[in-house]
Amino acid sequence: MSKNSKQAKTKSREYKRCTDGNKLRGGPIVNRSAQTLESIFTQREEDEQIRWTGSHFAVKDLFKSNLQPEVEKYLSFEKGVDCLHIGCGGGAFLTDMAFDYPKSRFFGVDTVQMTDILSSLPNVSFSLGNVKEGLQFPENSFDYIEMREFGNLLNINQWPIVLKEVHRLLKPGGCAGFFDYELRETGNDACARVFMAMKVLMEKQNQDPLAAQNLKKRAIDAGLEHVAFTETSVNCGPDTGTAKTWRWFWKELCLYTGPVLSKVLKIDMKDWPDFVDDHITDMTSYHGHITVIRSLIQK
Repeated sequence: MSKNSKQAKTKSREYKRCTDGNKLRGGPIVNRSAQTLESIFTQREEDEQIRWTGSHFAVKDLFKSNLQPEVEKYLSFEKGVDCLHIGCGGGAFLTDMAFDYPKSRFFGVDTVQMTDILSSLPNVSFSLGNVKEGLQFPENSFDYIEMREFGNLLNINQWPIVLKEVHRLLKPGGCAGFFDYELRETGNDACARVFMAMKVLMEKQNQDPLAAQNLKKRAIDAGLEHVAFTETSVNCGPDTGTAKTWRWFWKELCLYTGPVLSKVLKIDMKDWPDFVDDHITDMTSYHGHITVIRSLIQK
């Protein structure tokens, strides 16, 4: 087994250890001075890397694929494409895809480098960059672009800038896949309170809680075509592997947003871990749902 395969499997085992069983792992609450969701989600601590890796495998397990099925209508990763992951984090998506599609080339970009695995794989490269400021690639460079969880990273005014850059980077006929969550009242009143607090927080920061729903109009305004939209509701209540995985993921997300979300809910940070534990119990007992939305746009 190669060194890179061992590293990837080690990270996968660490994620599995965190999510197995009824007792869900809760990571540390980081950066207590963080003031915005963007500052939370652009942190690149070790535990945040595990959360990103967990998110990747949770999505793959849910949909049984790294790509939306509509992608196959336009591109063949088996034959070889140039793929860019904007906001690649620890590189789980890129690493997974690179092993599955050795004839394709994969490029990762993020504001901070989180792992050395990417630069050591033969068909993967990494560079530092911020899509909001423009990336150092020529126009028409990529057949496919992957972007995940940008609803928590962009404010309303930044979406046109980012989509304009996506348009510039895509080759004619190329596609971009988007993945995000939508905040909806679900479960009991206590569950709904957390989801609505996140929505209020996003609105205060000039972010769009309905970014996934509104992507179609924004894409069209940027000269792109919106070719696919799928909405999936994940039930966190059952005693199944999928539900346990998503409960773990949601708990990690709540813990990491604590420095800002606790202020909206008026909960002292020292009480936040216990509050999150109670919230996950409610999500389980009252079958709270997490709404996942995927979209595909084309140049």
